[in-house]
Amino acid sequence: MGKPPIFITGRFRAGTSFLWQLFDRLPDFCAWYEPLHPQLPSHVKYIKPKADHVGIKDYWRSYSLHPEYVDGFNSDFAHNGLWLESDSQYPELKQYIDGLIELSGGQQAVLQFNRVDFRLKWLRANYPDAIIIHIKRKPMQLWYSQRKHLPESERNNPSAPDAYELMQWSVALSSRFPFLAKRNHPHAFYRSYILHKLSDLMGAQCADLCLSLEQDVFESDKFAAKLEKHVGLTSDVWLKAQGQKHVPPLMGMDVNEMSKLTKIMAGVDALLSQSGLKPHCGQLTLEQIKSEFSEFWDSQSLDVEWQNEEMLHAMAVQQTELTNLMAIKNDLAEQLQQLKHSQHNN
Repeated sequence: MGKPPIFITGRFRAGTSFLWQLFDRLPDFCAWYEPLHPQLPSHVKYIKPKADHVGIKDYWRSYSLHPEYVDGFNSDFAHNGLWLESDSQYPELKQYIDGLIELSGGQQAVLQFNRVDFRLKWLRANYPDAIIIHIKRKPMQLWYSQRKHLPESERNNPSAPDAYELMQWSVALSSRFPFLAKRNHPHAFYRSYILHKLSDLMGAQCADLCLSLEQDVFESDKFAAKLEKHVGLTSDVWLKAQGQKHVPPLMGMDVNEMSKLTKIMAGVDALLSQSGLKPHCGQLTLEQIKSEFSEFWDSQSLDVEWQNEEMLHAMAVQQTELTNLMAIKNDLAEQLQQLKHSQHNN
Protein backbone atom coordinates (compact mmCIF):
# COMPACT_ATOMS: atom_id res chain seq x y z
CA MET A 1 0.00 0.00 0.00
CA GLY A 2 1.09 3.58 -0.64
CA LYS A 3 1.45 6.29 1.93
CA PRO A 4 -1.77 7.51 3.58
CA PRO A 5 -3.44 10.58 2.11
CA ILE A 6 -3.08 13.92 3.84
CA PHE A 7 -6.17 16.11 4.22
CA ILE A 8 -5.77 19.82 4.98
CA THR A 9 -8.85 21.52 6.41
CA GLY A 10 -9.83 24.91 7.79
CA ARG A 11 -12.02 27.91 7.15
CA PHE A 12 -11.53 30.07 4.10
CA ARG A 13 -8.58 32.44 4.70
CA ALA A 14 -7.33 30.46 7.71
CA GLY A 15 -4.04 29.38 6.13
CA THR A 16 -4.97 26.26 4.16
CA SER A 17 -3.35 27.71 1.01
CA PHE A 18 -0.10 28.22 2.92
CA LEU A 19 -0.05 24.56 3.95
CA TRP A 20 -0.97 23.39 0.46
CA GLN A 21 1.89 25.42 -0.98
CA LEU A 22 4.43 23.71 1.29
CA PHE A 23 3.45 20.28 0.03
CA ASP A 24 3.15 21.44 -3.58
CA ARG A 25 6.78 22.59 -3.52
CA LEU A 26 8.08 19.17 -2.45
CA PRO A 27 8.58 16.34 -4.94
CA ASP A 28 7.25 13.56 -2.71
CA PHE A 29 3.69 14.94 -2.76
CA CYS A 30 0.90 15.44 -5.26
CA ALA A 31 -0.98 18.41 -3.81
CA TRP A 32 -4.55 19.10 -4.94
CA TYR A 33 -5.90 22.62 -4.38
CA GLU A 34 -9.59 23.11 -3.51
CA PRO A 35 -10.88 19.85 -5.07
CA LEU A 36 -14.45 20.63 -3.96
CA HIS A 37 -14.65 24.09 -5.51
CA PRO A 38 -18.03 24.35 -7.30
CA GLN A 39 -16.48 25.84 -10.46
CA LEU A 40 -13.28 23.78 -10.35
CA PRO A 41 -12.96 22.91 -14.09
CA SER A 42 -13.40 26.57 -15.12
CA HIS A 43 -11.00 27.74 -12.43
CA VAL A 44 -8.38 25.23 -13.55
CA LYS A 45 -8.53 26.74 -17.03
CA TYR A 46 -8.79 30.45 -16.28
CA ILE A 47 -8.15 31.51 -12.67
CA LYS A 48 -4.72 32.81 -11.66
CA PRO A 49 -3.42 33.06 -8.06
CA LYS A 50 -4.65 35.92 -5.87
CA ALA A 51 -2.18 38.70 -5.16
CA ASP A 52 -2.31 38.05 -1.40
CA HIS A 53 -1.41 34.37 -1.90
CA VAL A 54 2.21 35.41 -1.97
CA GLY A 55 4.57 32.97 -3.67
CA ILE A 56 1.89 30.83 -5.33
CA LYS A 57 2.35 30.70 -9.10
CA ASP A 58 -0.16 28.01 -10.05
CA TYR A 59 -2.99 26.48 -8.05
CA TRP A 60 -3.84 23.86 -10.61
CA ARG A 61 -0.69 22.01 -11.63
CA SER A 62 -1.89 18.64 -10.33
CA TYR A 63 -5.15 18.99 -12.27
CA SER A 64 -3.33 19.95 -15.47
CA LEU A 65 -1.08 16.91 -15.12
CA HIS A 66 -4.06 14.64 -14.41
CA PRO A 67 -7.05 15.98 -16.38
CA GLU A 68 -8.94 12.73 -15.70
CA TYR A 69 -9.90 14.24 -12.33
CA VAL A 70 -12.91 15.80 -14.03
CA ASP A 71 -14.51 12.39 -14.60
CA GLY A 72 -15.44 12.12 -10.93
CA PHE A 73 -16.00 15.80 -10.20
CA ASN A 74 -19.46 17.16 -9.40
CA SER A 75 -20.18 20.78 -8.45
CA ASP A 76 -22.75 19.51 -5.92
CA PHE A 77 -19.88 18.41 -3.67
CA ALA A 78 -19.40 22.07 -2.69
CA HIS A 79 -22.72 22.54 -0.90
CA ASN A 80 -24.58 19.23 -0.67
CA GLY A 81 -23.97 17.22 2.48
CA LEU A 82 -21.93 19.88 4.25
CA TRP A 83 -22.57 18.07 7.53
CA LEU A 84 -21.66 14.38 7.43
CA GLU A 85 -21.50 11.91 10.31
CA SER A 86 -19.29 8.83 10.51
CA ASP A 87 -22.02 6.62 9.08
CA SER A 88 -23.27 9.07 6.44
CA GLN A 89 -23.40 7.75 2.89
CA TYR A 90 -21.95 9.85 0.07
CA PRO A 91 -20.53 7.30 -2.39
CA GLU A 92 -20.02 9.83 -5.20
CA LEU A 93 -17.78 12.00 -3.00
CA LYS A 94 -15.89 8.94 -1.78
CA GLN A 95 -15.31 7.81 -5.36
CA TYR A 96 -14.05 11.26 -6.36
CA ILE A 97 -11.57 11.48 -3.48
CA ASP A 98 -10.44 7.90 -4.16
CA GLY A 99 -9.83 8.93 -7.76
CA LEU A 100 -7.62 11.88 -6.79
CA ILE A 101 -5.60 9.65 -4.47
CA GLU A 102 -5.16 7.08 -7.24
CA LEU A 103 -4.15 9.75 -9.77
CA SER A 104 -1.40 10.86 -7.38
CA GLY A 105 0.44 7.68 -8.32
CA GLY A 106 3.70 7.16 -6.46
CA GLN A 107 3.46 10.55 -4.77
CA GLN A 108 1.66 10.97 -1.46
CA ALA A 109 -1.74 12.57 -2.09
CA VAL A 110 -2.45 15.88 -0.33
CA LEU A 111 -5.95 17.33 -0.61
CA GLN A 112 -6.45 20.91 0.60
CA PHE A 113 -10.07 21.54 1.54
CA ASN A 114 -12.12 24.53 2.65
CA ARG A 115 -15.33 22.55 2.50
CA VAL A 116 -14.85 19.53 4.79
CA ASP A 117 -14.85 21.19 8.23
CA PHE A 118 -18.10 19.44 9.13
CA ARG A 119 -17.32 16.26 7.20
CA LEU A 120 -14.24 15.32 9.23
CA LYS A 121 -15.94 12.45 11.04
CA TRP A 122 -16.99 11.04 7.67
CA LEU A 123 -13.45 11.46 6.32
CA ARG A 124 -11.98 9.75 9.36
CA ALA A 125 -14.41 6.85 9.05
CA ASN A 126 -13.71 6.39 5.35
CA TYR A 127 -9.96 7.07 5.50
CA PRO A 128 -8.89 5.81 8.93
CA ASP A 129 -5.18 5.96 8.07
CA ALA A 130 -5.29 9.50 6.65
CA ILE A 131 -3.37 12.36 8.27
CA ILE A 132 -5.79 15.22 8.91
CA ILE A 133 -4.30 18.69 9.48
CA HIS A 134 -6.58 21.47 10.69
CA ILE A 135 -5.46 25.08 10.68
CA LYS A 136 -7.20 27.91 12.49
CA ARG A 137 -6.90 31.68 12.68
CA LYS A 138 -7.94 34.32 15.19
CA PRO A 139 -11.62 35.09 14.56
CA MET A 140 -11.42 38.85 14.00
CA GLN A 141 -8.43 38.52 11.67
CA LEU A 142 -10.23 35.76 9.80
CA TRP A 143 -13.36 37.89 9.54
CA TYR A 144 -11.45 40.87 8.19
CA SER A 145 -9.65 38.73 5.62
CA GLN A 146 -12.89 37.15 4.42
CA ARG A 147 -14.77 40.43 4.01
CA LYS A 148 -12.13 42.98 3.00
CA HIS A 149 -12.98 42.60 -0.69
CA LEU A 150 -16.57 43.78 -0.16
CA PRO A 151 -17.70 47.41 -0.28
CA GLU A 152 -17.65 48.80 3.24
CA SER A 153 -21.43 49.28 3.16
CA GLU A 154 -21.93 45.52 2.59
CA ARG A 155 -19.35 43.97 4.91
CA ASN A 156 -21.68 43.53 7.86
CA ASN A 157 -24.71 42.48 5.80
CA PRO A 158 -25.44 38.78 6.53
CA SER A 159 -27.01 38.28 3.10
CA ALA A 160 -24.30 40.00 1.07
CA PRO A 161 -22.72 37.51 -1.35
CA ASP A 162 -18.97 37.28 -0.78
CA ALA A 163 -16.13 35.23 -2.20
CA TYR A 164 -16.25 32.79 0.72
CA GLU A 165 -19.91 31.75 0.66
CA LEU A 166 -20.93 32.81 4.16
CA MET A 167 -24.55 33.30 3.15
CA GLN A 168 -24.66 30.07 1.13
CA TRP A 169 -23.18 28.01 3.94
CA SER A 170 -25.58 29.52 6.47
CA VAL A 171 -28.53 28.69 4.24
CA ALA A 172 -27.32 25.15 3.59
CA LEU A 173 -26.76 24.42 7.30
CA SER A 174 -29.76 26.29 8.72
CA SER A 175 -32.03 23.24 8.67
CA ARG A 176 -29.66 21.66 11.20
CA PHE A 177 -28.77 24.90 12.99
CA PRO A 178 -31.78 27.25 12.94
CA PHE A 179 -29.80 29.90 14.83
CA LEU A 180 -27.93 30.57 11.58
CA ALA A 181 -31.09 32.22 10.26
CA LYS A 182 -30.62 35.81 9.19
CA ARG A 183 -33.35 37.03 11.55
CA ASN A 184 -31.26 35.98 14.58
CA HIS A 185 -28.67 38.71 14.13
CA PRO A 186 -28.27 41.64 11.74
CA HIS A 187 -24.44 41.47 11.72
CA ALA A 188 -22.73 38.97 9.39
CA PHE A 189 -19.97 38.32 11.93
CA TYR A 190 -22.52 36.38 13.98
CA ARG A 191 -22.77 33.75 11.25
CA SER A 192 -19.07 33.86 10.51
CA TYR A 193 -18.09 33.26 14.12
CA ILE A 194 -20.54 30.36 14.51
CA LEU A 195 -19.01 28.57 11.52
CA HIS A 196 -15.52 29.49 12.72
CA LYS A 197 -16.12 27.97 16.17
CA LEU A 198 -17.80 24.83 14.86
CA SER A 199 -14.91 24.34 12.43
CA ASP A 200 -12.30 24.61 15.18
CA LEU A 201 -14.30 22.40 17.56
CA MET A 202 -14.58 19.70 14.91
CA GLY A 203 -10.92 20.05 14.01
CA ALA A 204 -9.84 19.72 17.64
CA GLN A 205 -11.67 16.39 17.92
CA CYS A 206 -10.98 14.83 14.53
CA ALA A 207 -7.64 16.13 13.25
CA ASP A 208 -4.25 14.54 13.93
CA LEU A 209 -2.62 17.96 13.98
CA CYS A 210 -4.10 21.40 14.73
CA LEU A 211 -2.09 24.46 13.78
CA SER A 212 -2.57 28.14 14.56
CA LEU A 213 -1.79 30.47 11.66
CA GLU A 214 -0.67 33.18 14.07
CA GLN A 215 1.22 31.19 16.70
CA ASP A 216 2.74 28.49 14.48
CA VAL A 217 3.37 30.43 11.27
CA PHE A 218 3.29 34.22 11.56
CA GLU A 219 4.86 34.51 15.04
CA SER A 220 7.20 31.50 14.89
CA ASP A 221 8.28 28.52 12.77
CA LYS A 222 6.72 25.91 15.04
CA PHE A 223 4.70 24.54 12.14
CA ALA A 224 7.88 22.93 10.75
CA ALA A 225 8.58 20.80 13.83
CA LYS A 226 4.92 19.82 14.09
CA LEU A 227 4.82 18.72 10.44
CA GLU A 228 8.05 16.77 10.97
CA LYS A 229 6.42 14.88 13.84
CA HIS A 230 3.15 14.06 12.07
CA VAL A 231 4.10 13.87 8.39
CA GLY A 232 7.85 13.22 8.29
CA LEU A 233 10.74 15.04 6.57
CA THR A 234 12.91 17.33 8.68
CA SER A 235 12.05 20.79 9.93
CA ASP A 236 14.71 22.18 7.61
CA VAL A 237 12.88 20.76 4.60
CA TRP A 238 9.61 22.40 5.65
CA LEU A 239 11.31 25.72 6.34
CA LYS A 240 13.00 25.63 2.95
CA ALA A 241 9.65 24.87 1.31
CA GLN A 242 8.19 27.89 3.09
CA GLY A 243 10.66 30.23 1.40
CA GLN A 244 10.46 33.87 2.41
CA LYS A 245 7.85 34.30 5.12
CA HIS A 246 5.02 36.71 4.34
CA VAL A 247 3.11 38.10 7.32
CA PRO A 248 0.18 40.31 6.28
CA PRO A 249 -0.44 43.50 8.26
CA LEU A 250 -2.93 43.29 11.10
CA MET A 251 -6.40 44.61 10.38
CA GLY A 252 -7.39 48.06 11.52
CA MET A 253 -10.52 48.23 13.65
CA ASP A 254 -11.88 51.01 15.80
CA VAL A 255 -12.81 50.52 19.44
CA ASN A 256 -16.56 50.54 18.81
CA GLU A 257 -16.37 47.88 16.11
CA MET A 258 -14.10 45.66 18.21
CA SER A 259 -16.48 46.01 21.16
CA LYS A 260 -19.41 45.02 18.93
CA LEU A 261 -17.62 41.93 17.61
CA THR A 262 -16.46 40.93 21.09
CA LYS A 263 -20.07 41.07 22.30
CA ILE A 264 -21.18 38.87 19.39
CA MET A 265 -18.45 36.35 20.21
CA ALA A 266 -19.56 36.16 23.83
CA GLY A 267 -23.16 35.56 22.74
CA VAL A 268 -22.17 32.81 20.30
CA ASP A 269 -19.93 31.12 22.88
CA ALA A 270 -22.86 31.05 25.30
CA LEU A 271 -25.19 29.69 22.61
CA LEU A 272 -22.77 26.91 21.69
CA SER A 273 -22.44 25.94 25.35
CA GLN A 274 -26.21 25.88 25.88
CA SER A 275 -26.71 23.82 22.73
CA GLY A 276 -24.16 21.19 23.76
CA LEU A 277 -22.04 21.85 20.69
CA LYS A 278 -19.13 23.39 22.55
CA PRO A 279 -18.46 20.36 24.79
CA HIS A 280 -19.50 17.63 22.31
CA CYS A 281 -19.07 18.75 18.68
CA GLY A 282 -16.99 16.07 16.98
CA GLN A 283 -17.46 13.64 19.88
CA LEU A 284 -21.18 12.87 19.67
CA THR A 285 -23.40 12.84 16.62
CA LEU A 286 -25.58 15.91 16.13
CA GLU A 287 -28.64 13.78 16.85
CA GLN A 288 -27.13 12.68 20.18
CA ILE A 289 -26.30 16.28 21.09
CA LYS A 290 -29.82 17.43 20.30
CA SER A 291 -31.26 14.61 22.39
CA GLU A 292 -29.03 15.36 25.39
CA PHE A 293 -29.68 19.12 25.18
CA SER A 294 -33.29 18.87 24.07
CA GLU A 295 -34.48 21.91 26.03
CA PHE A 296 -32.31 24.19 23.93
CA TRP A 297 -33.05 22.51 20.61
CA ASP A 298 -36.80 22.32 21.24
CA SER A 299 -36.76 26.11 21.49
CA GLN A 300 -35.24 26.43 18.03
CA SER A 301 -37.42 26.87 14.96
CA LEU A 302 -36.62 27.59 11.34
CA ASP A 303 -38.40 30.33 9.42
CA VAL A 304 -39.09 28.39 6.21
CA GLU A 305 -40.12 31.51 4.31
CA TRP A 306 -36.82 33.16 5.21
CA GLN A 307 -34.89 30.03 4.25
CA ASN A 308 -36.57 29.84 0.85
CA GLU A 309 -35.89 33.52 0.22
CA GLU A 310 -32.19 33.25 0.95
CA MET A 311 -31.96 29.91 -0.83
CA LEU A 312 -33.19 31.59 -3.99
CA HIS A 313 -30.70 34.37 -3.35
CA ALA A 314 -27.90 31.82 -3.00
CA MET A 315 -28.90 30.11 -6.25
CA ALA A 316 -28.97 33.46 -8.04
CA VAL A 317 -25.50 34.29 -6.75
CA GLN A 318 -24.15 30.95 -7.95
CA GLN A 319 -25.71 31.45 -11.39
CA THR A 320 -24.14 34.91 -11.57
CA GLU A 321 -20.73 33.41 -10.77
CA LEU A 322 -21.14 30.89 -13.59
CA THR A 323 -22.25 33.62 -15.98
CA ASN A 324 -19.22 35.73 -15.05
CA LEU A 325 -16.87 32.81 -15.64
CA MET A 326 -18.40 32.19 -19.06
CA ALA A 327 -17.98 35.88 -19.87
CA ILE A 328 -14.30 35.65 -18.92
CA LYS A 329 -13.93 32.53 -21.06
CA ASN A 330 -15.58 34.16 -24.05
CA ASP A 331 -13.53 37.33 -23.64
CA LEU A 332 -10.29 35.36 -23.52
CA ALA A 333 -11.30 33.39 -26.61
CA GLU A 334 -12.07 36.64 -28.45
CA GLN A 335 -8.74 38.17 -27.44
CA LEU A 336 -6.90 35.05 -28.62
CA GLN A 337 -8.72 35.15 -31.94
CA GLN A 338 -7.87 38.82 -32.40
CA LEU A 339 -4.22 38.14 -31.58
CA LYS A 340 -4.05 35.31 -34.11
CA HIS A 341 -5.71 37.53 -36.71
CA SER A 342 -3.24 40.32 -35.99
CA GLN A 343 -0.24 38.00 -36.25
CA HIS A 344 -1.59 36.57 -39.51
CA ASN A 345 -1.94 40.05 -41.04
CA ASN A 346 1.58 40.96 -39.96
